Amino acid sequence: MKNNKILIVEDNVELREFIKICLSPSNEFLEACNGRQGWEVAITEMPDLVITDVMMQEMDGNQLCRKLKKDERTAHLPVIILTANTSFDQQLEGLECGADVYLTKPFSVPVLQSYIGNLLKSYQMLRERHENRISCDQIEVKIEVGTVDKKFMDTLTNVISENLSNAEFSISELTKEVGMSKTALYRKFSTLSHMSIGEFIKVLRLRKAALLLSRSELNVTNVAWEVGFNDRRYFSREFKKFFGNSPLEYTERVKCSYE
Repeated sequence: MKNNKILIVEDNVELREFIKICLSPSNEFLEACNGRQGWEVAITEMPDLVITDVMMQEMDGNQLCRKLKKDERTAHLPVIILTANTSFDQQLEGLECGADVYLTKPFSVPVLQSYIGNLLKSYQMLRERHENRISCDQIEVKIEVGTVDKKFMDTLTNVISENLSNAEFSISELTKEVGMSKTALYRKFSTLSHMSIGEFIKVLRLRKAALLLSRSELNVTNVAWEVGFNDRRYFSREFKKFFGNSPLEYTERVKCSYE
């Protein structure tokens, strides 16, 4: 558990400090004293995991968990709920709101540590197992890690695809279009893909270029412009790096396959 960003949402200051002491000092800790504040921290800082109490003012832990799991920006975050209420109904409510773990107080420190380690490992494995599969025809990314994450990726891909010909389209503009801060977008995307956002945009541009080269009469320079590359040499170099052929070689190969 190194270099993980853990959000602790708890109105008891002493318990917040105790939880921090229980966990690895190499972790980065974020804190909030109620669910509403925890929600604001979560969408701004995009932690790797959330630990929340149930009974809090303004927004309780179950409400926070439900909100996190329904929002496409935070649906991937693992959530551990801590509570002093051991009733079956309370535990069921916690699990029904989407909590990954429902732990009663007083909790065992080794058990909490184990849950955190397992959750972080599981989410990392899920990310690796569901790598992006990019469709050349539709220029879309298909991710199977849940309907909310699928919606997020669809929105992201659509915004980028609509701006492929705009060479000035930047990540700053992308964040405005999807309604997320740069930090939140970077962290959210990194949980779903091994690519950076910049690499993802470039791949979509190159896939679109391949589509145009194979289905239109545009020359290489015009195709480069159509997908947001102002420099033909740079476009050709990146195209060959990705496809293994230069744009001209790729076009000839596609033509030969049709003959």
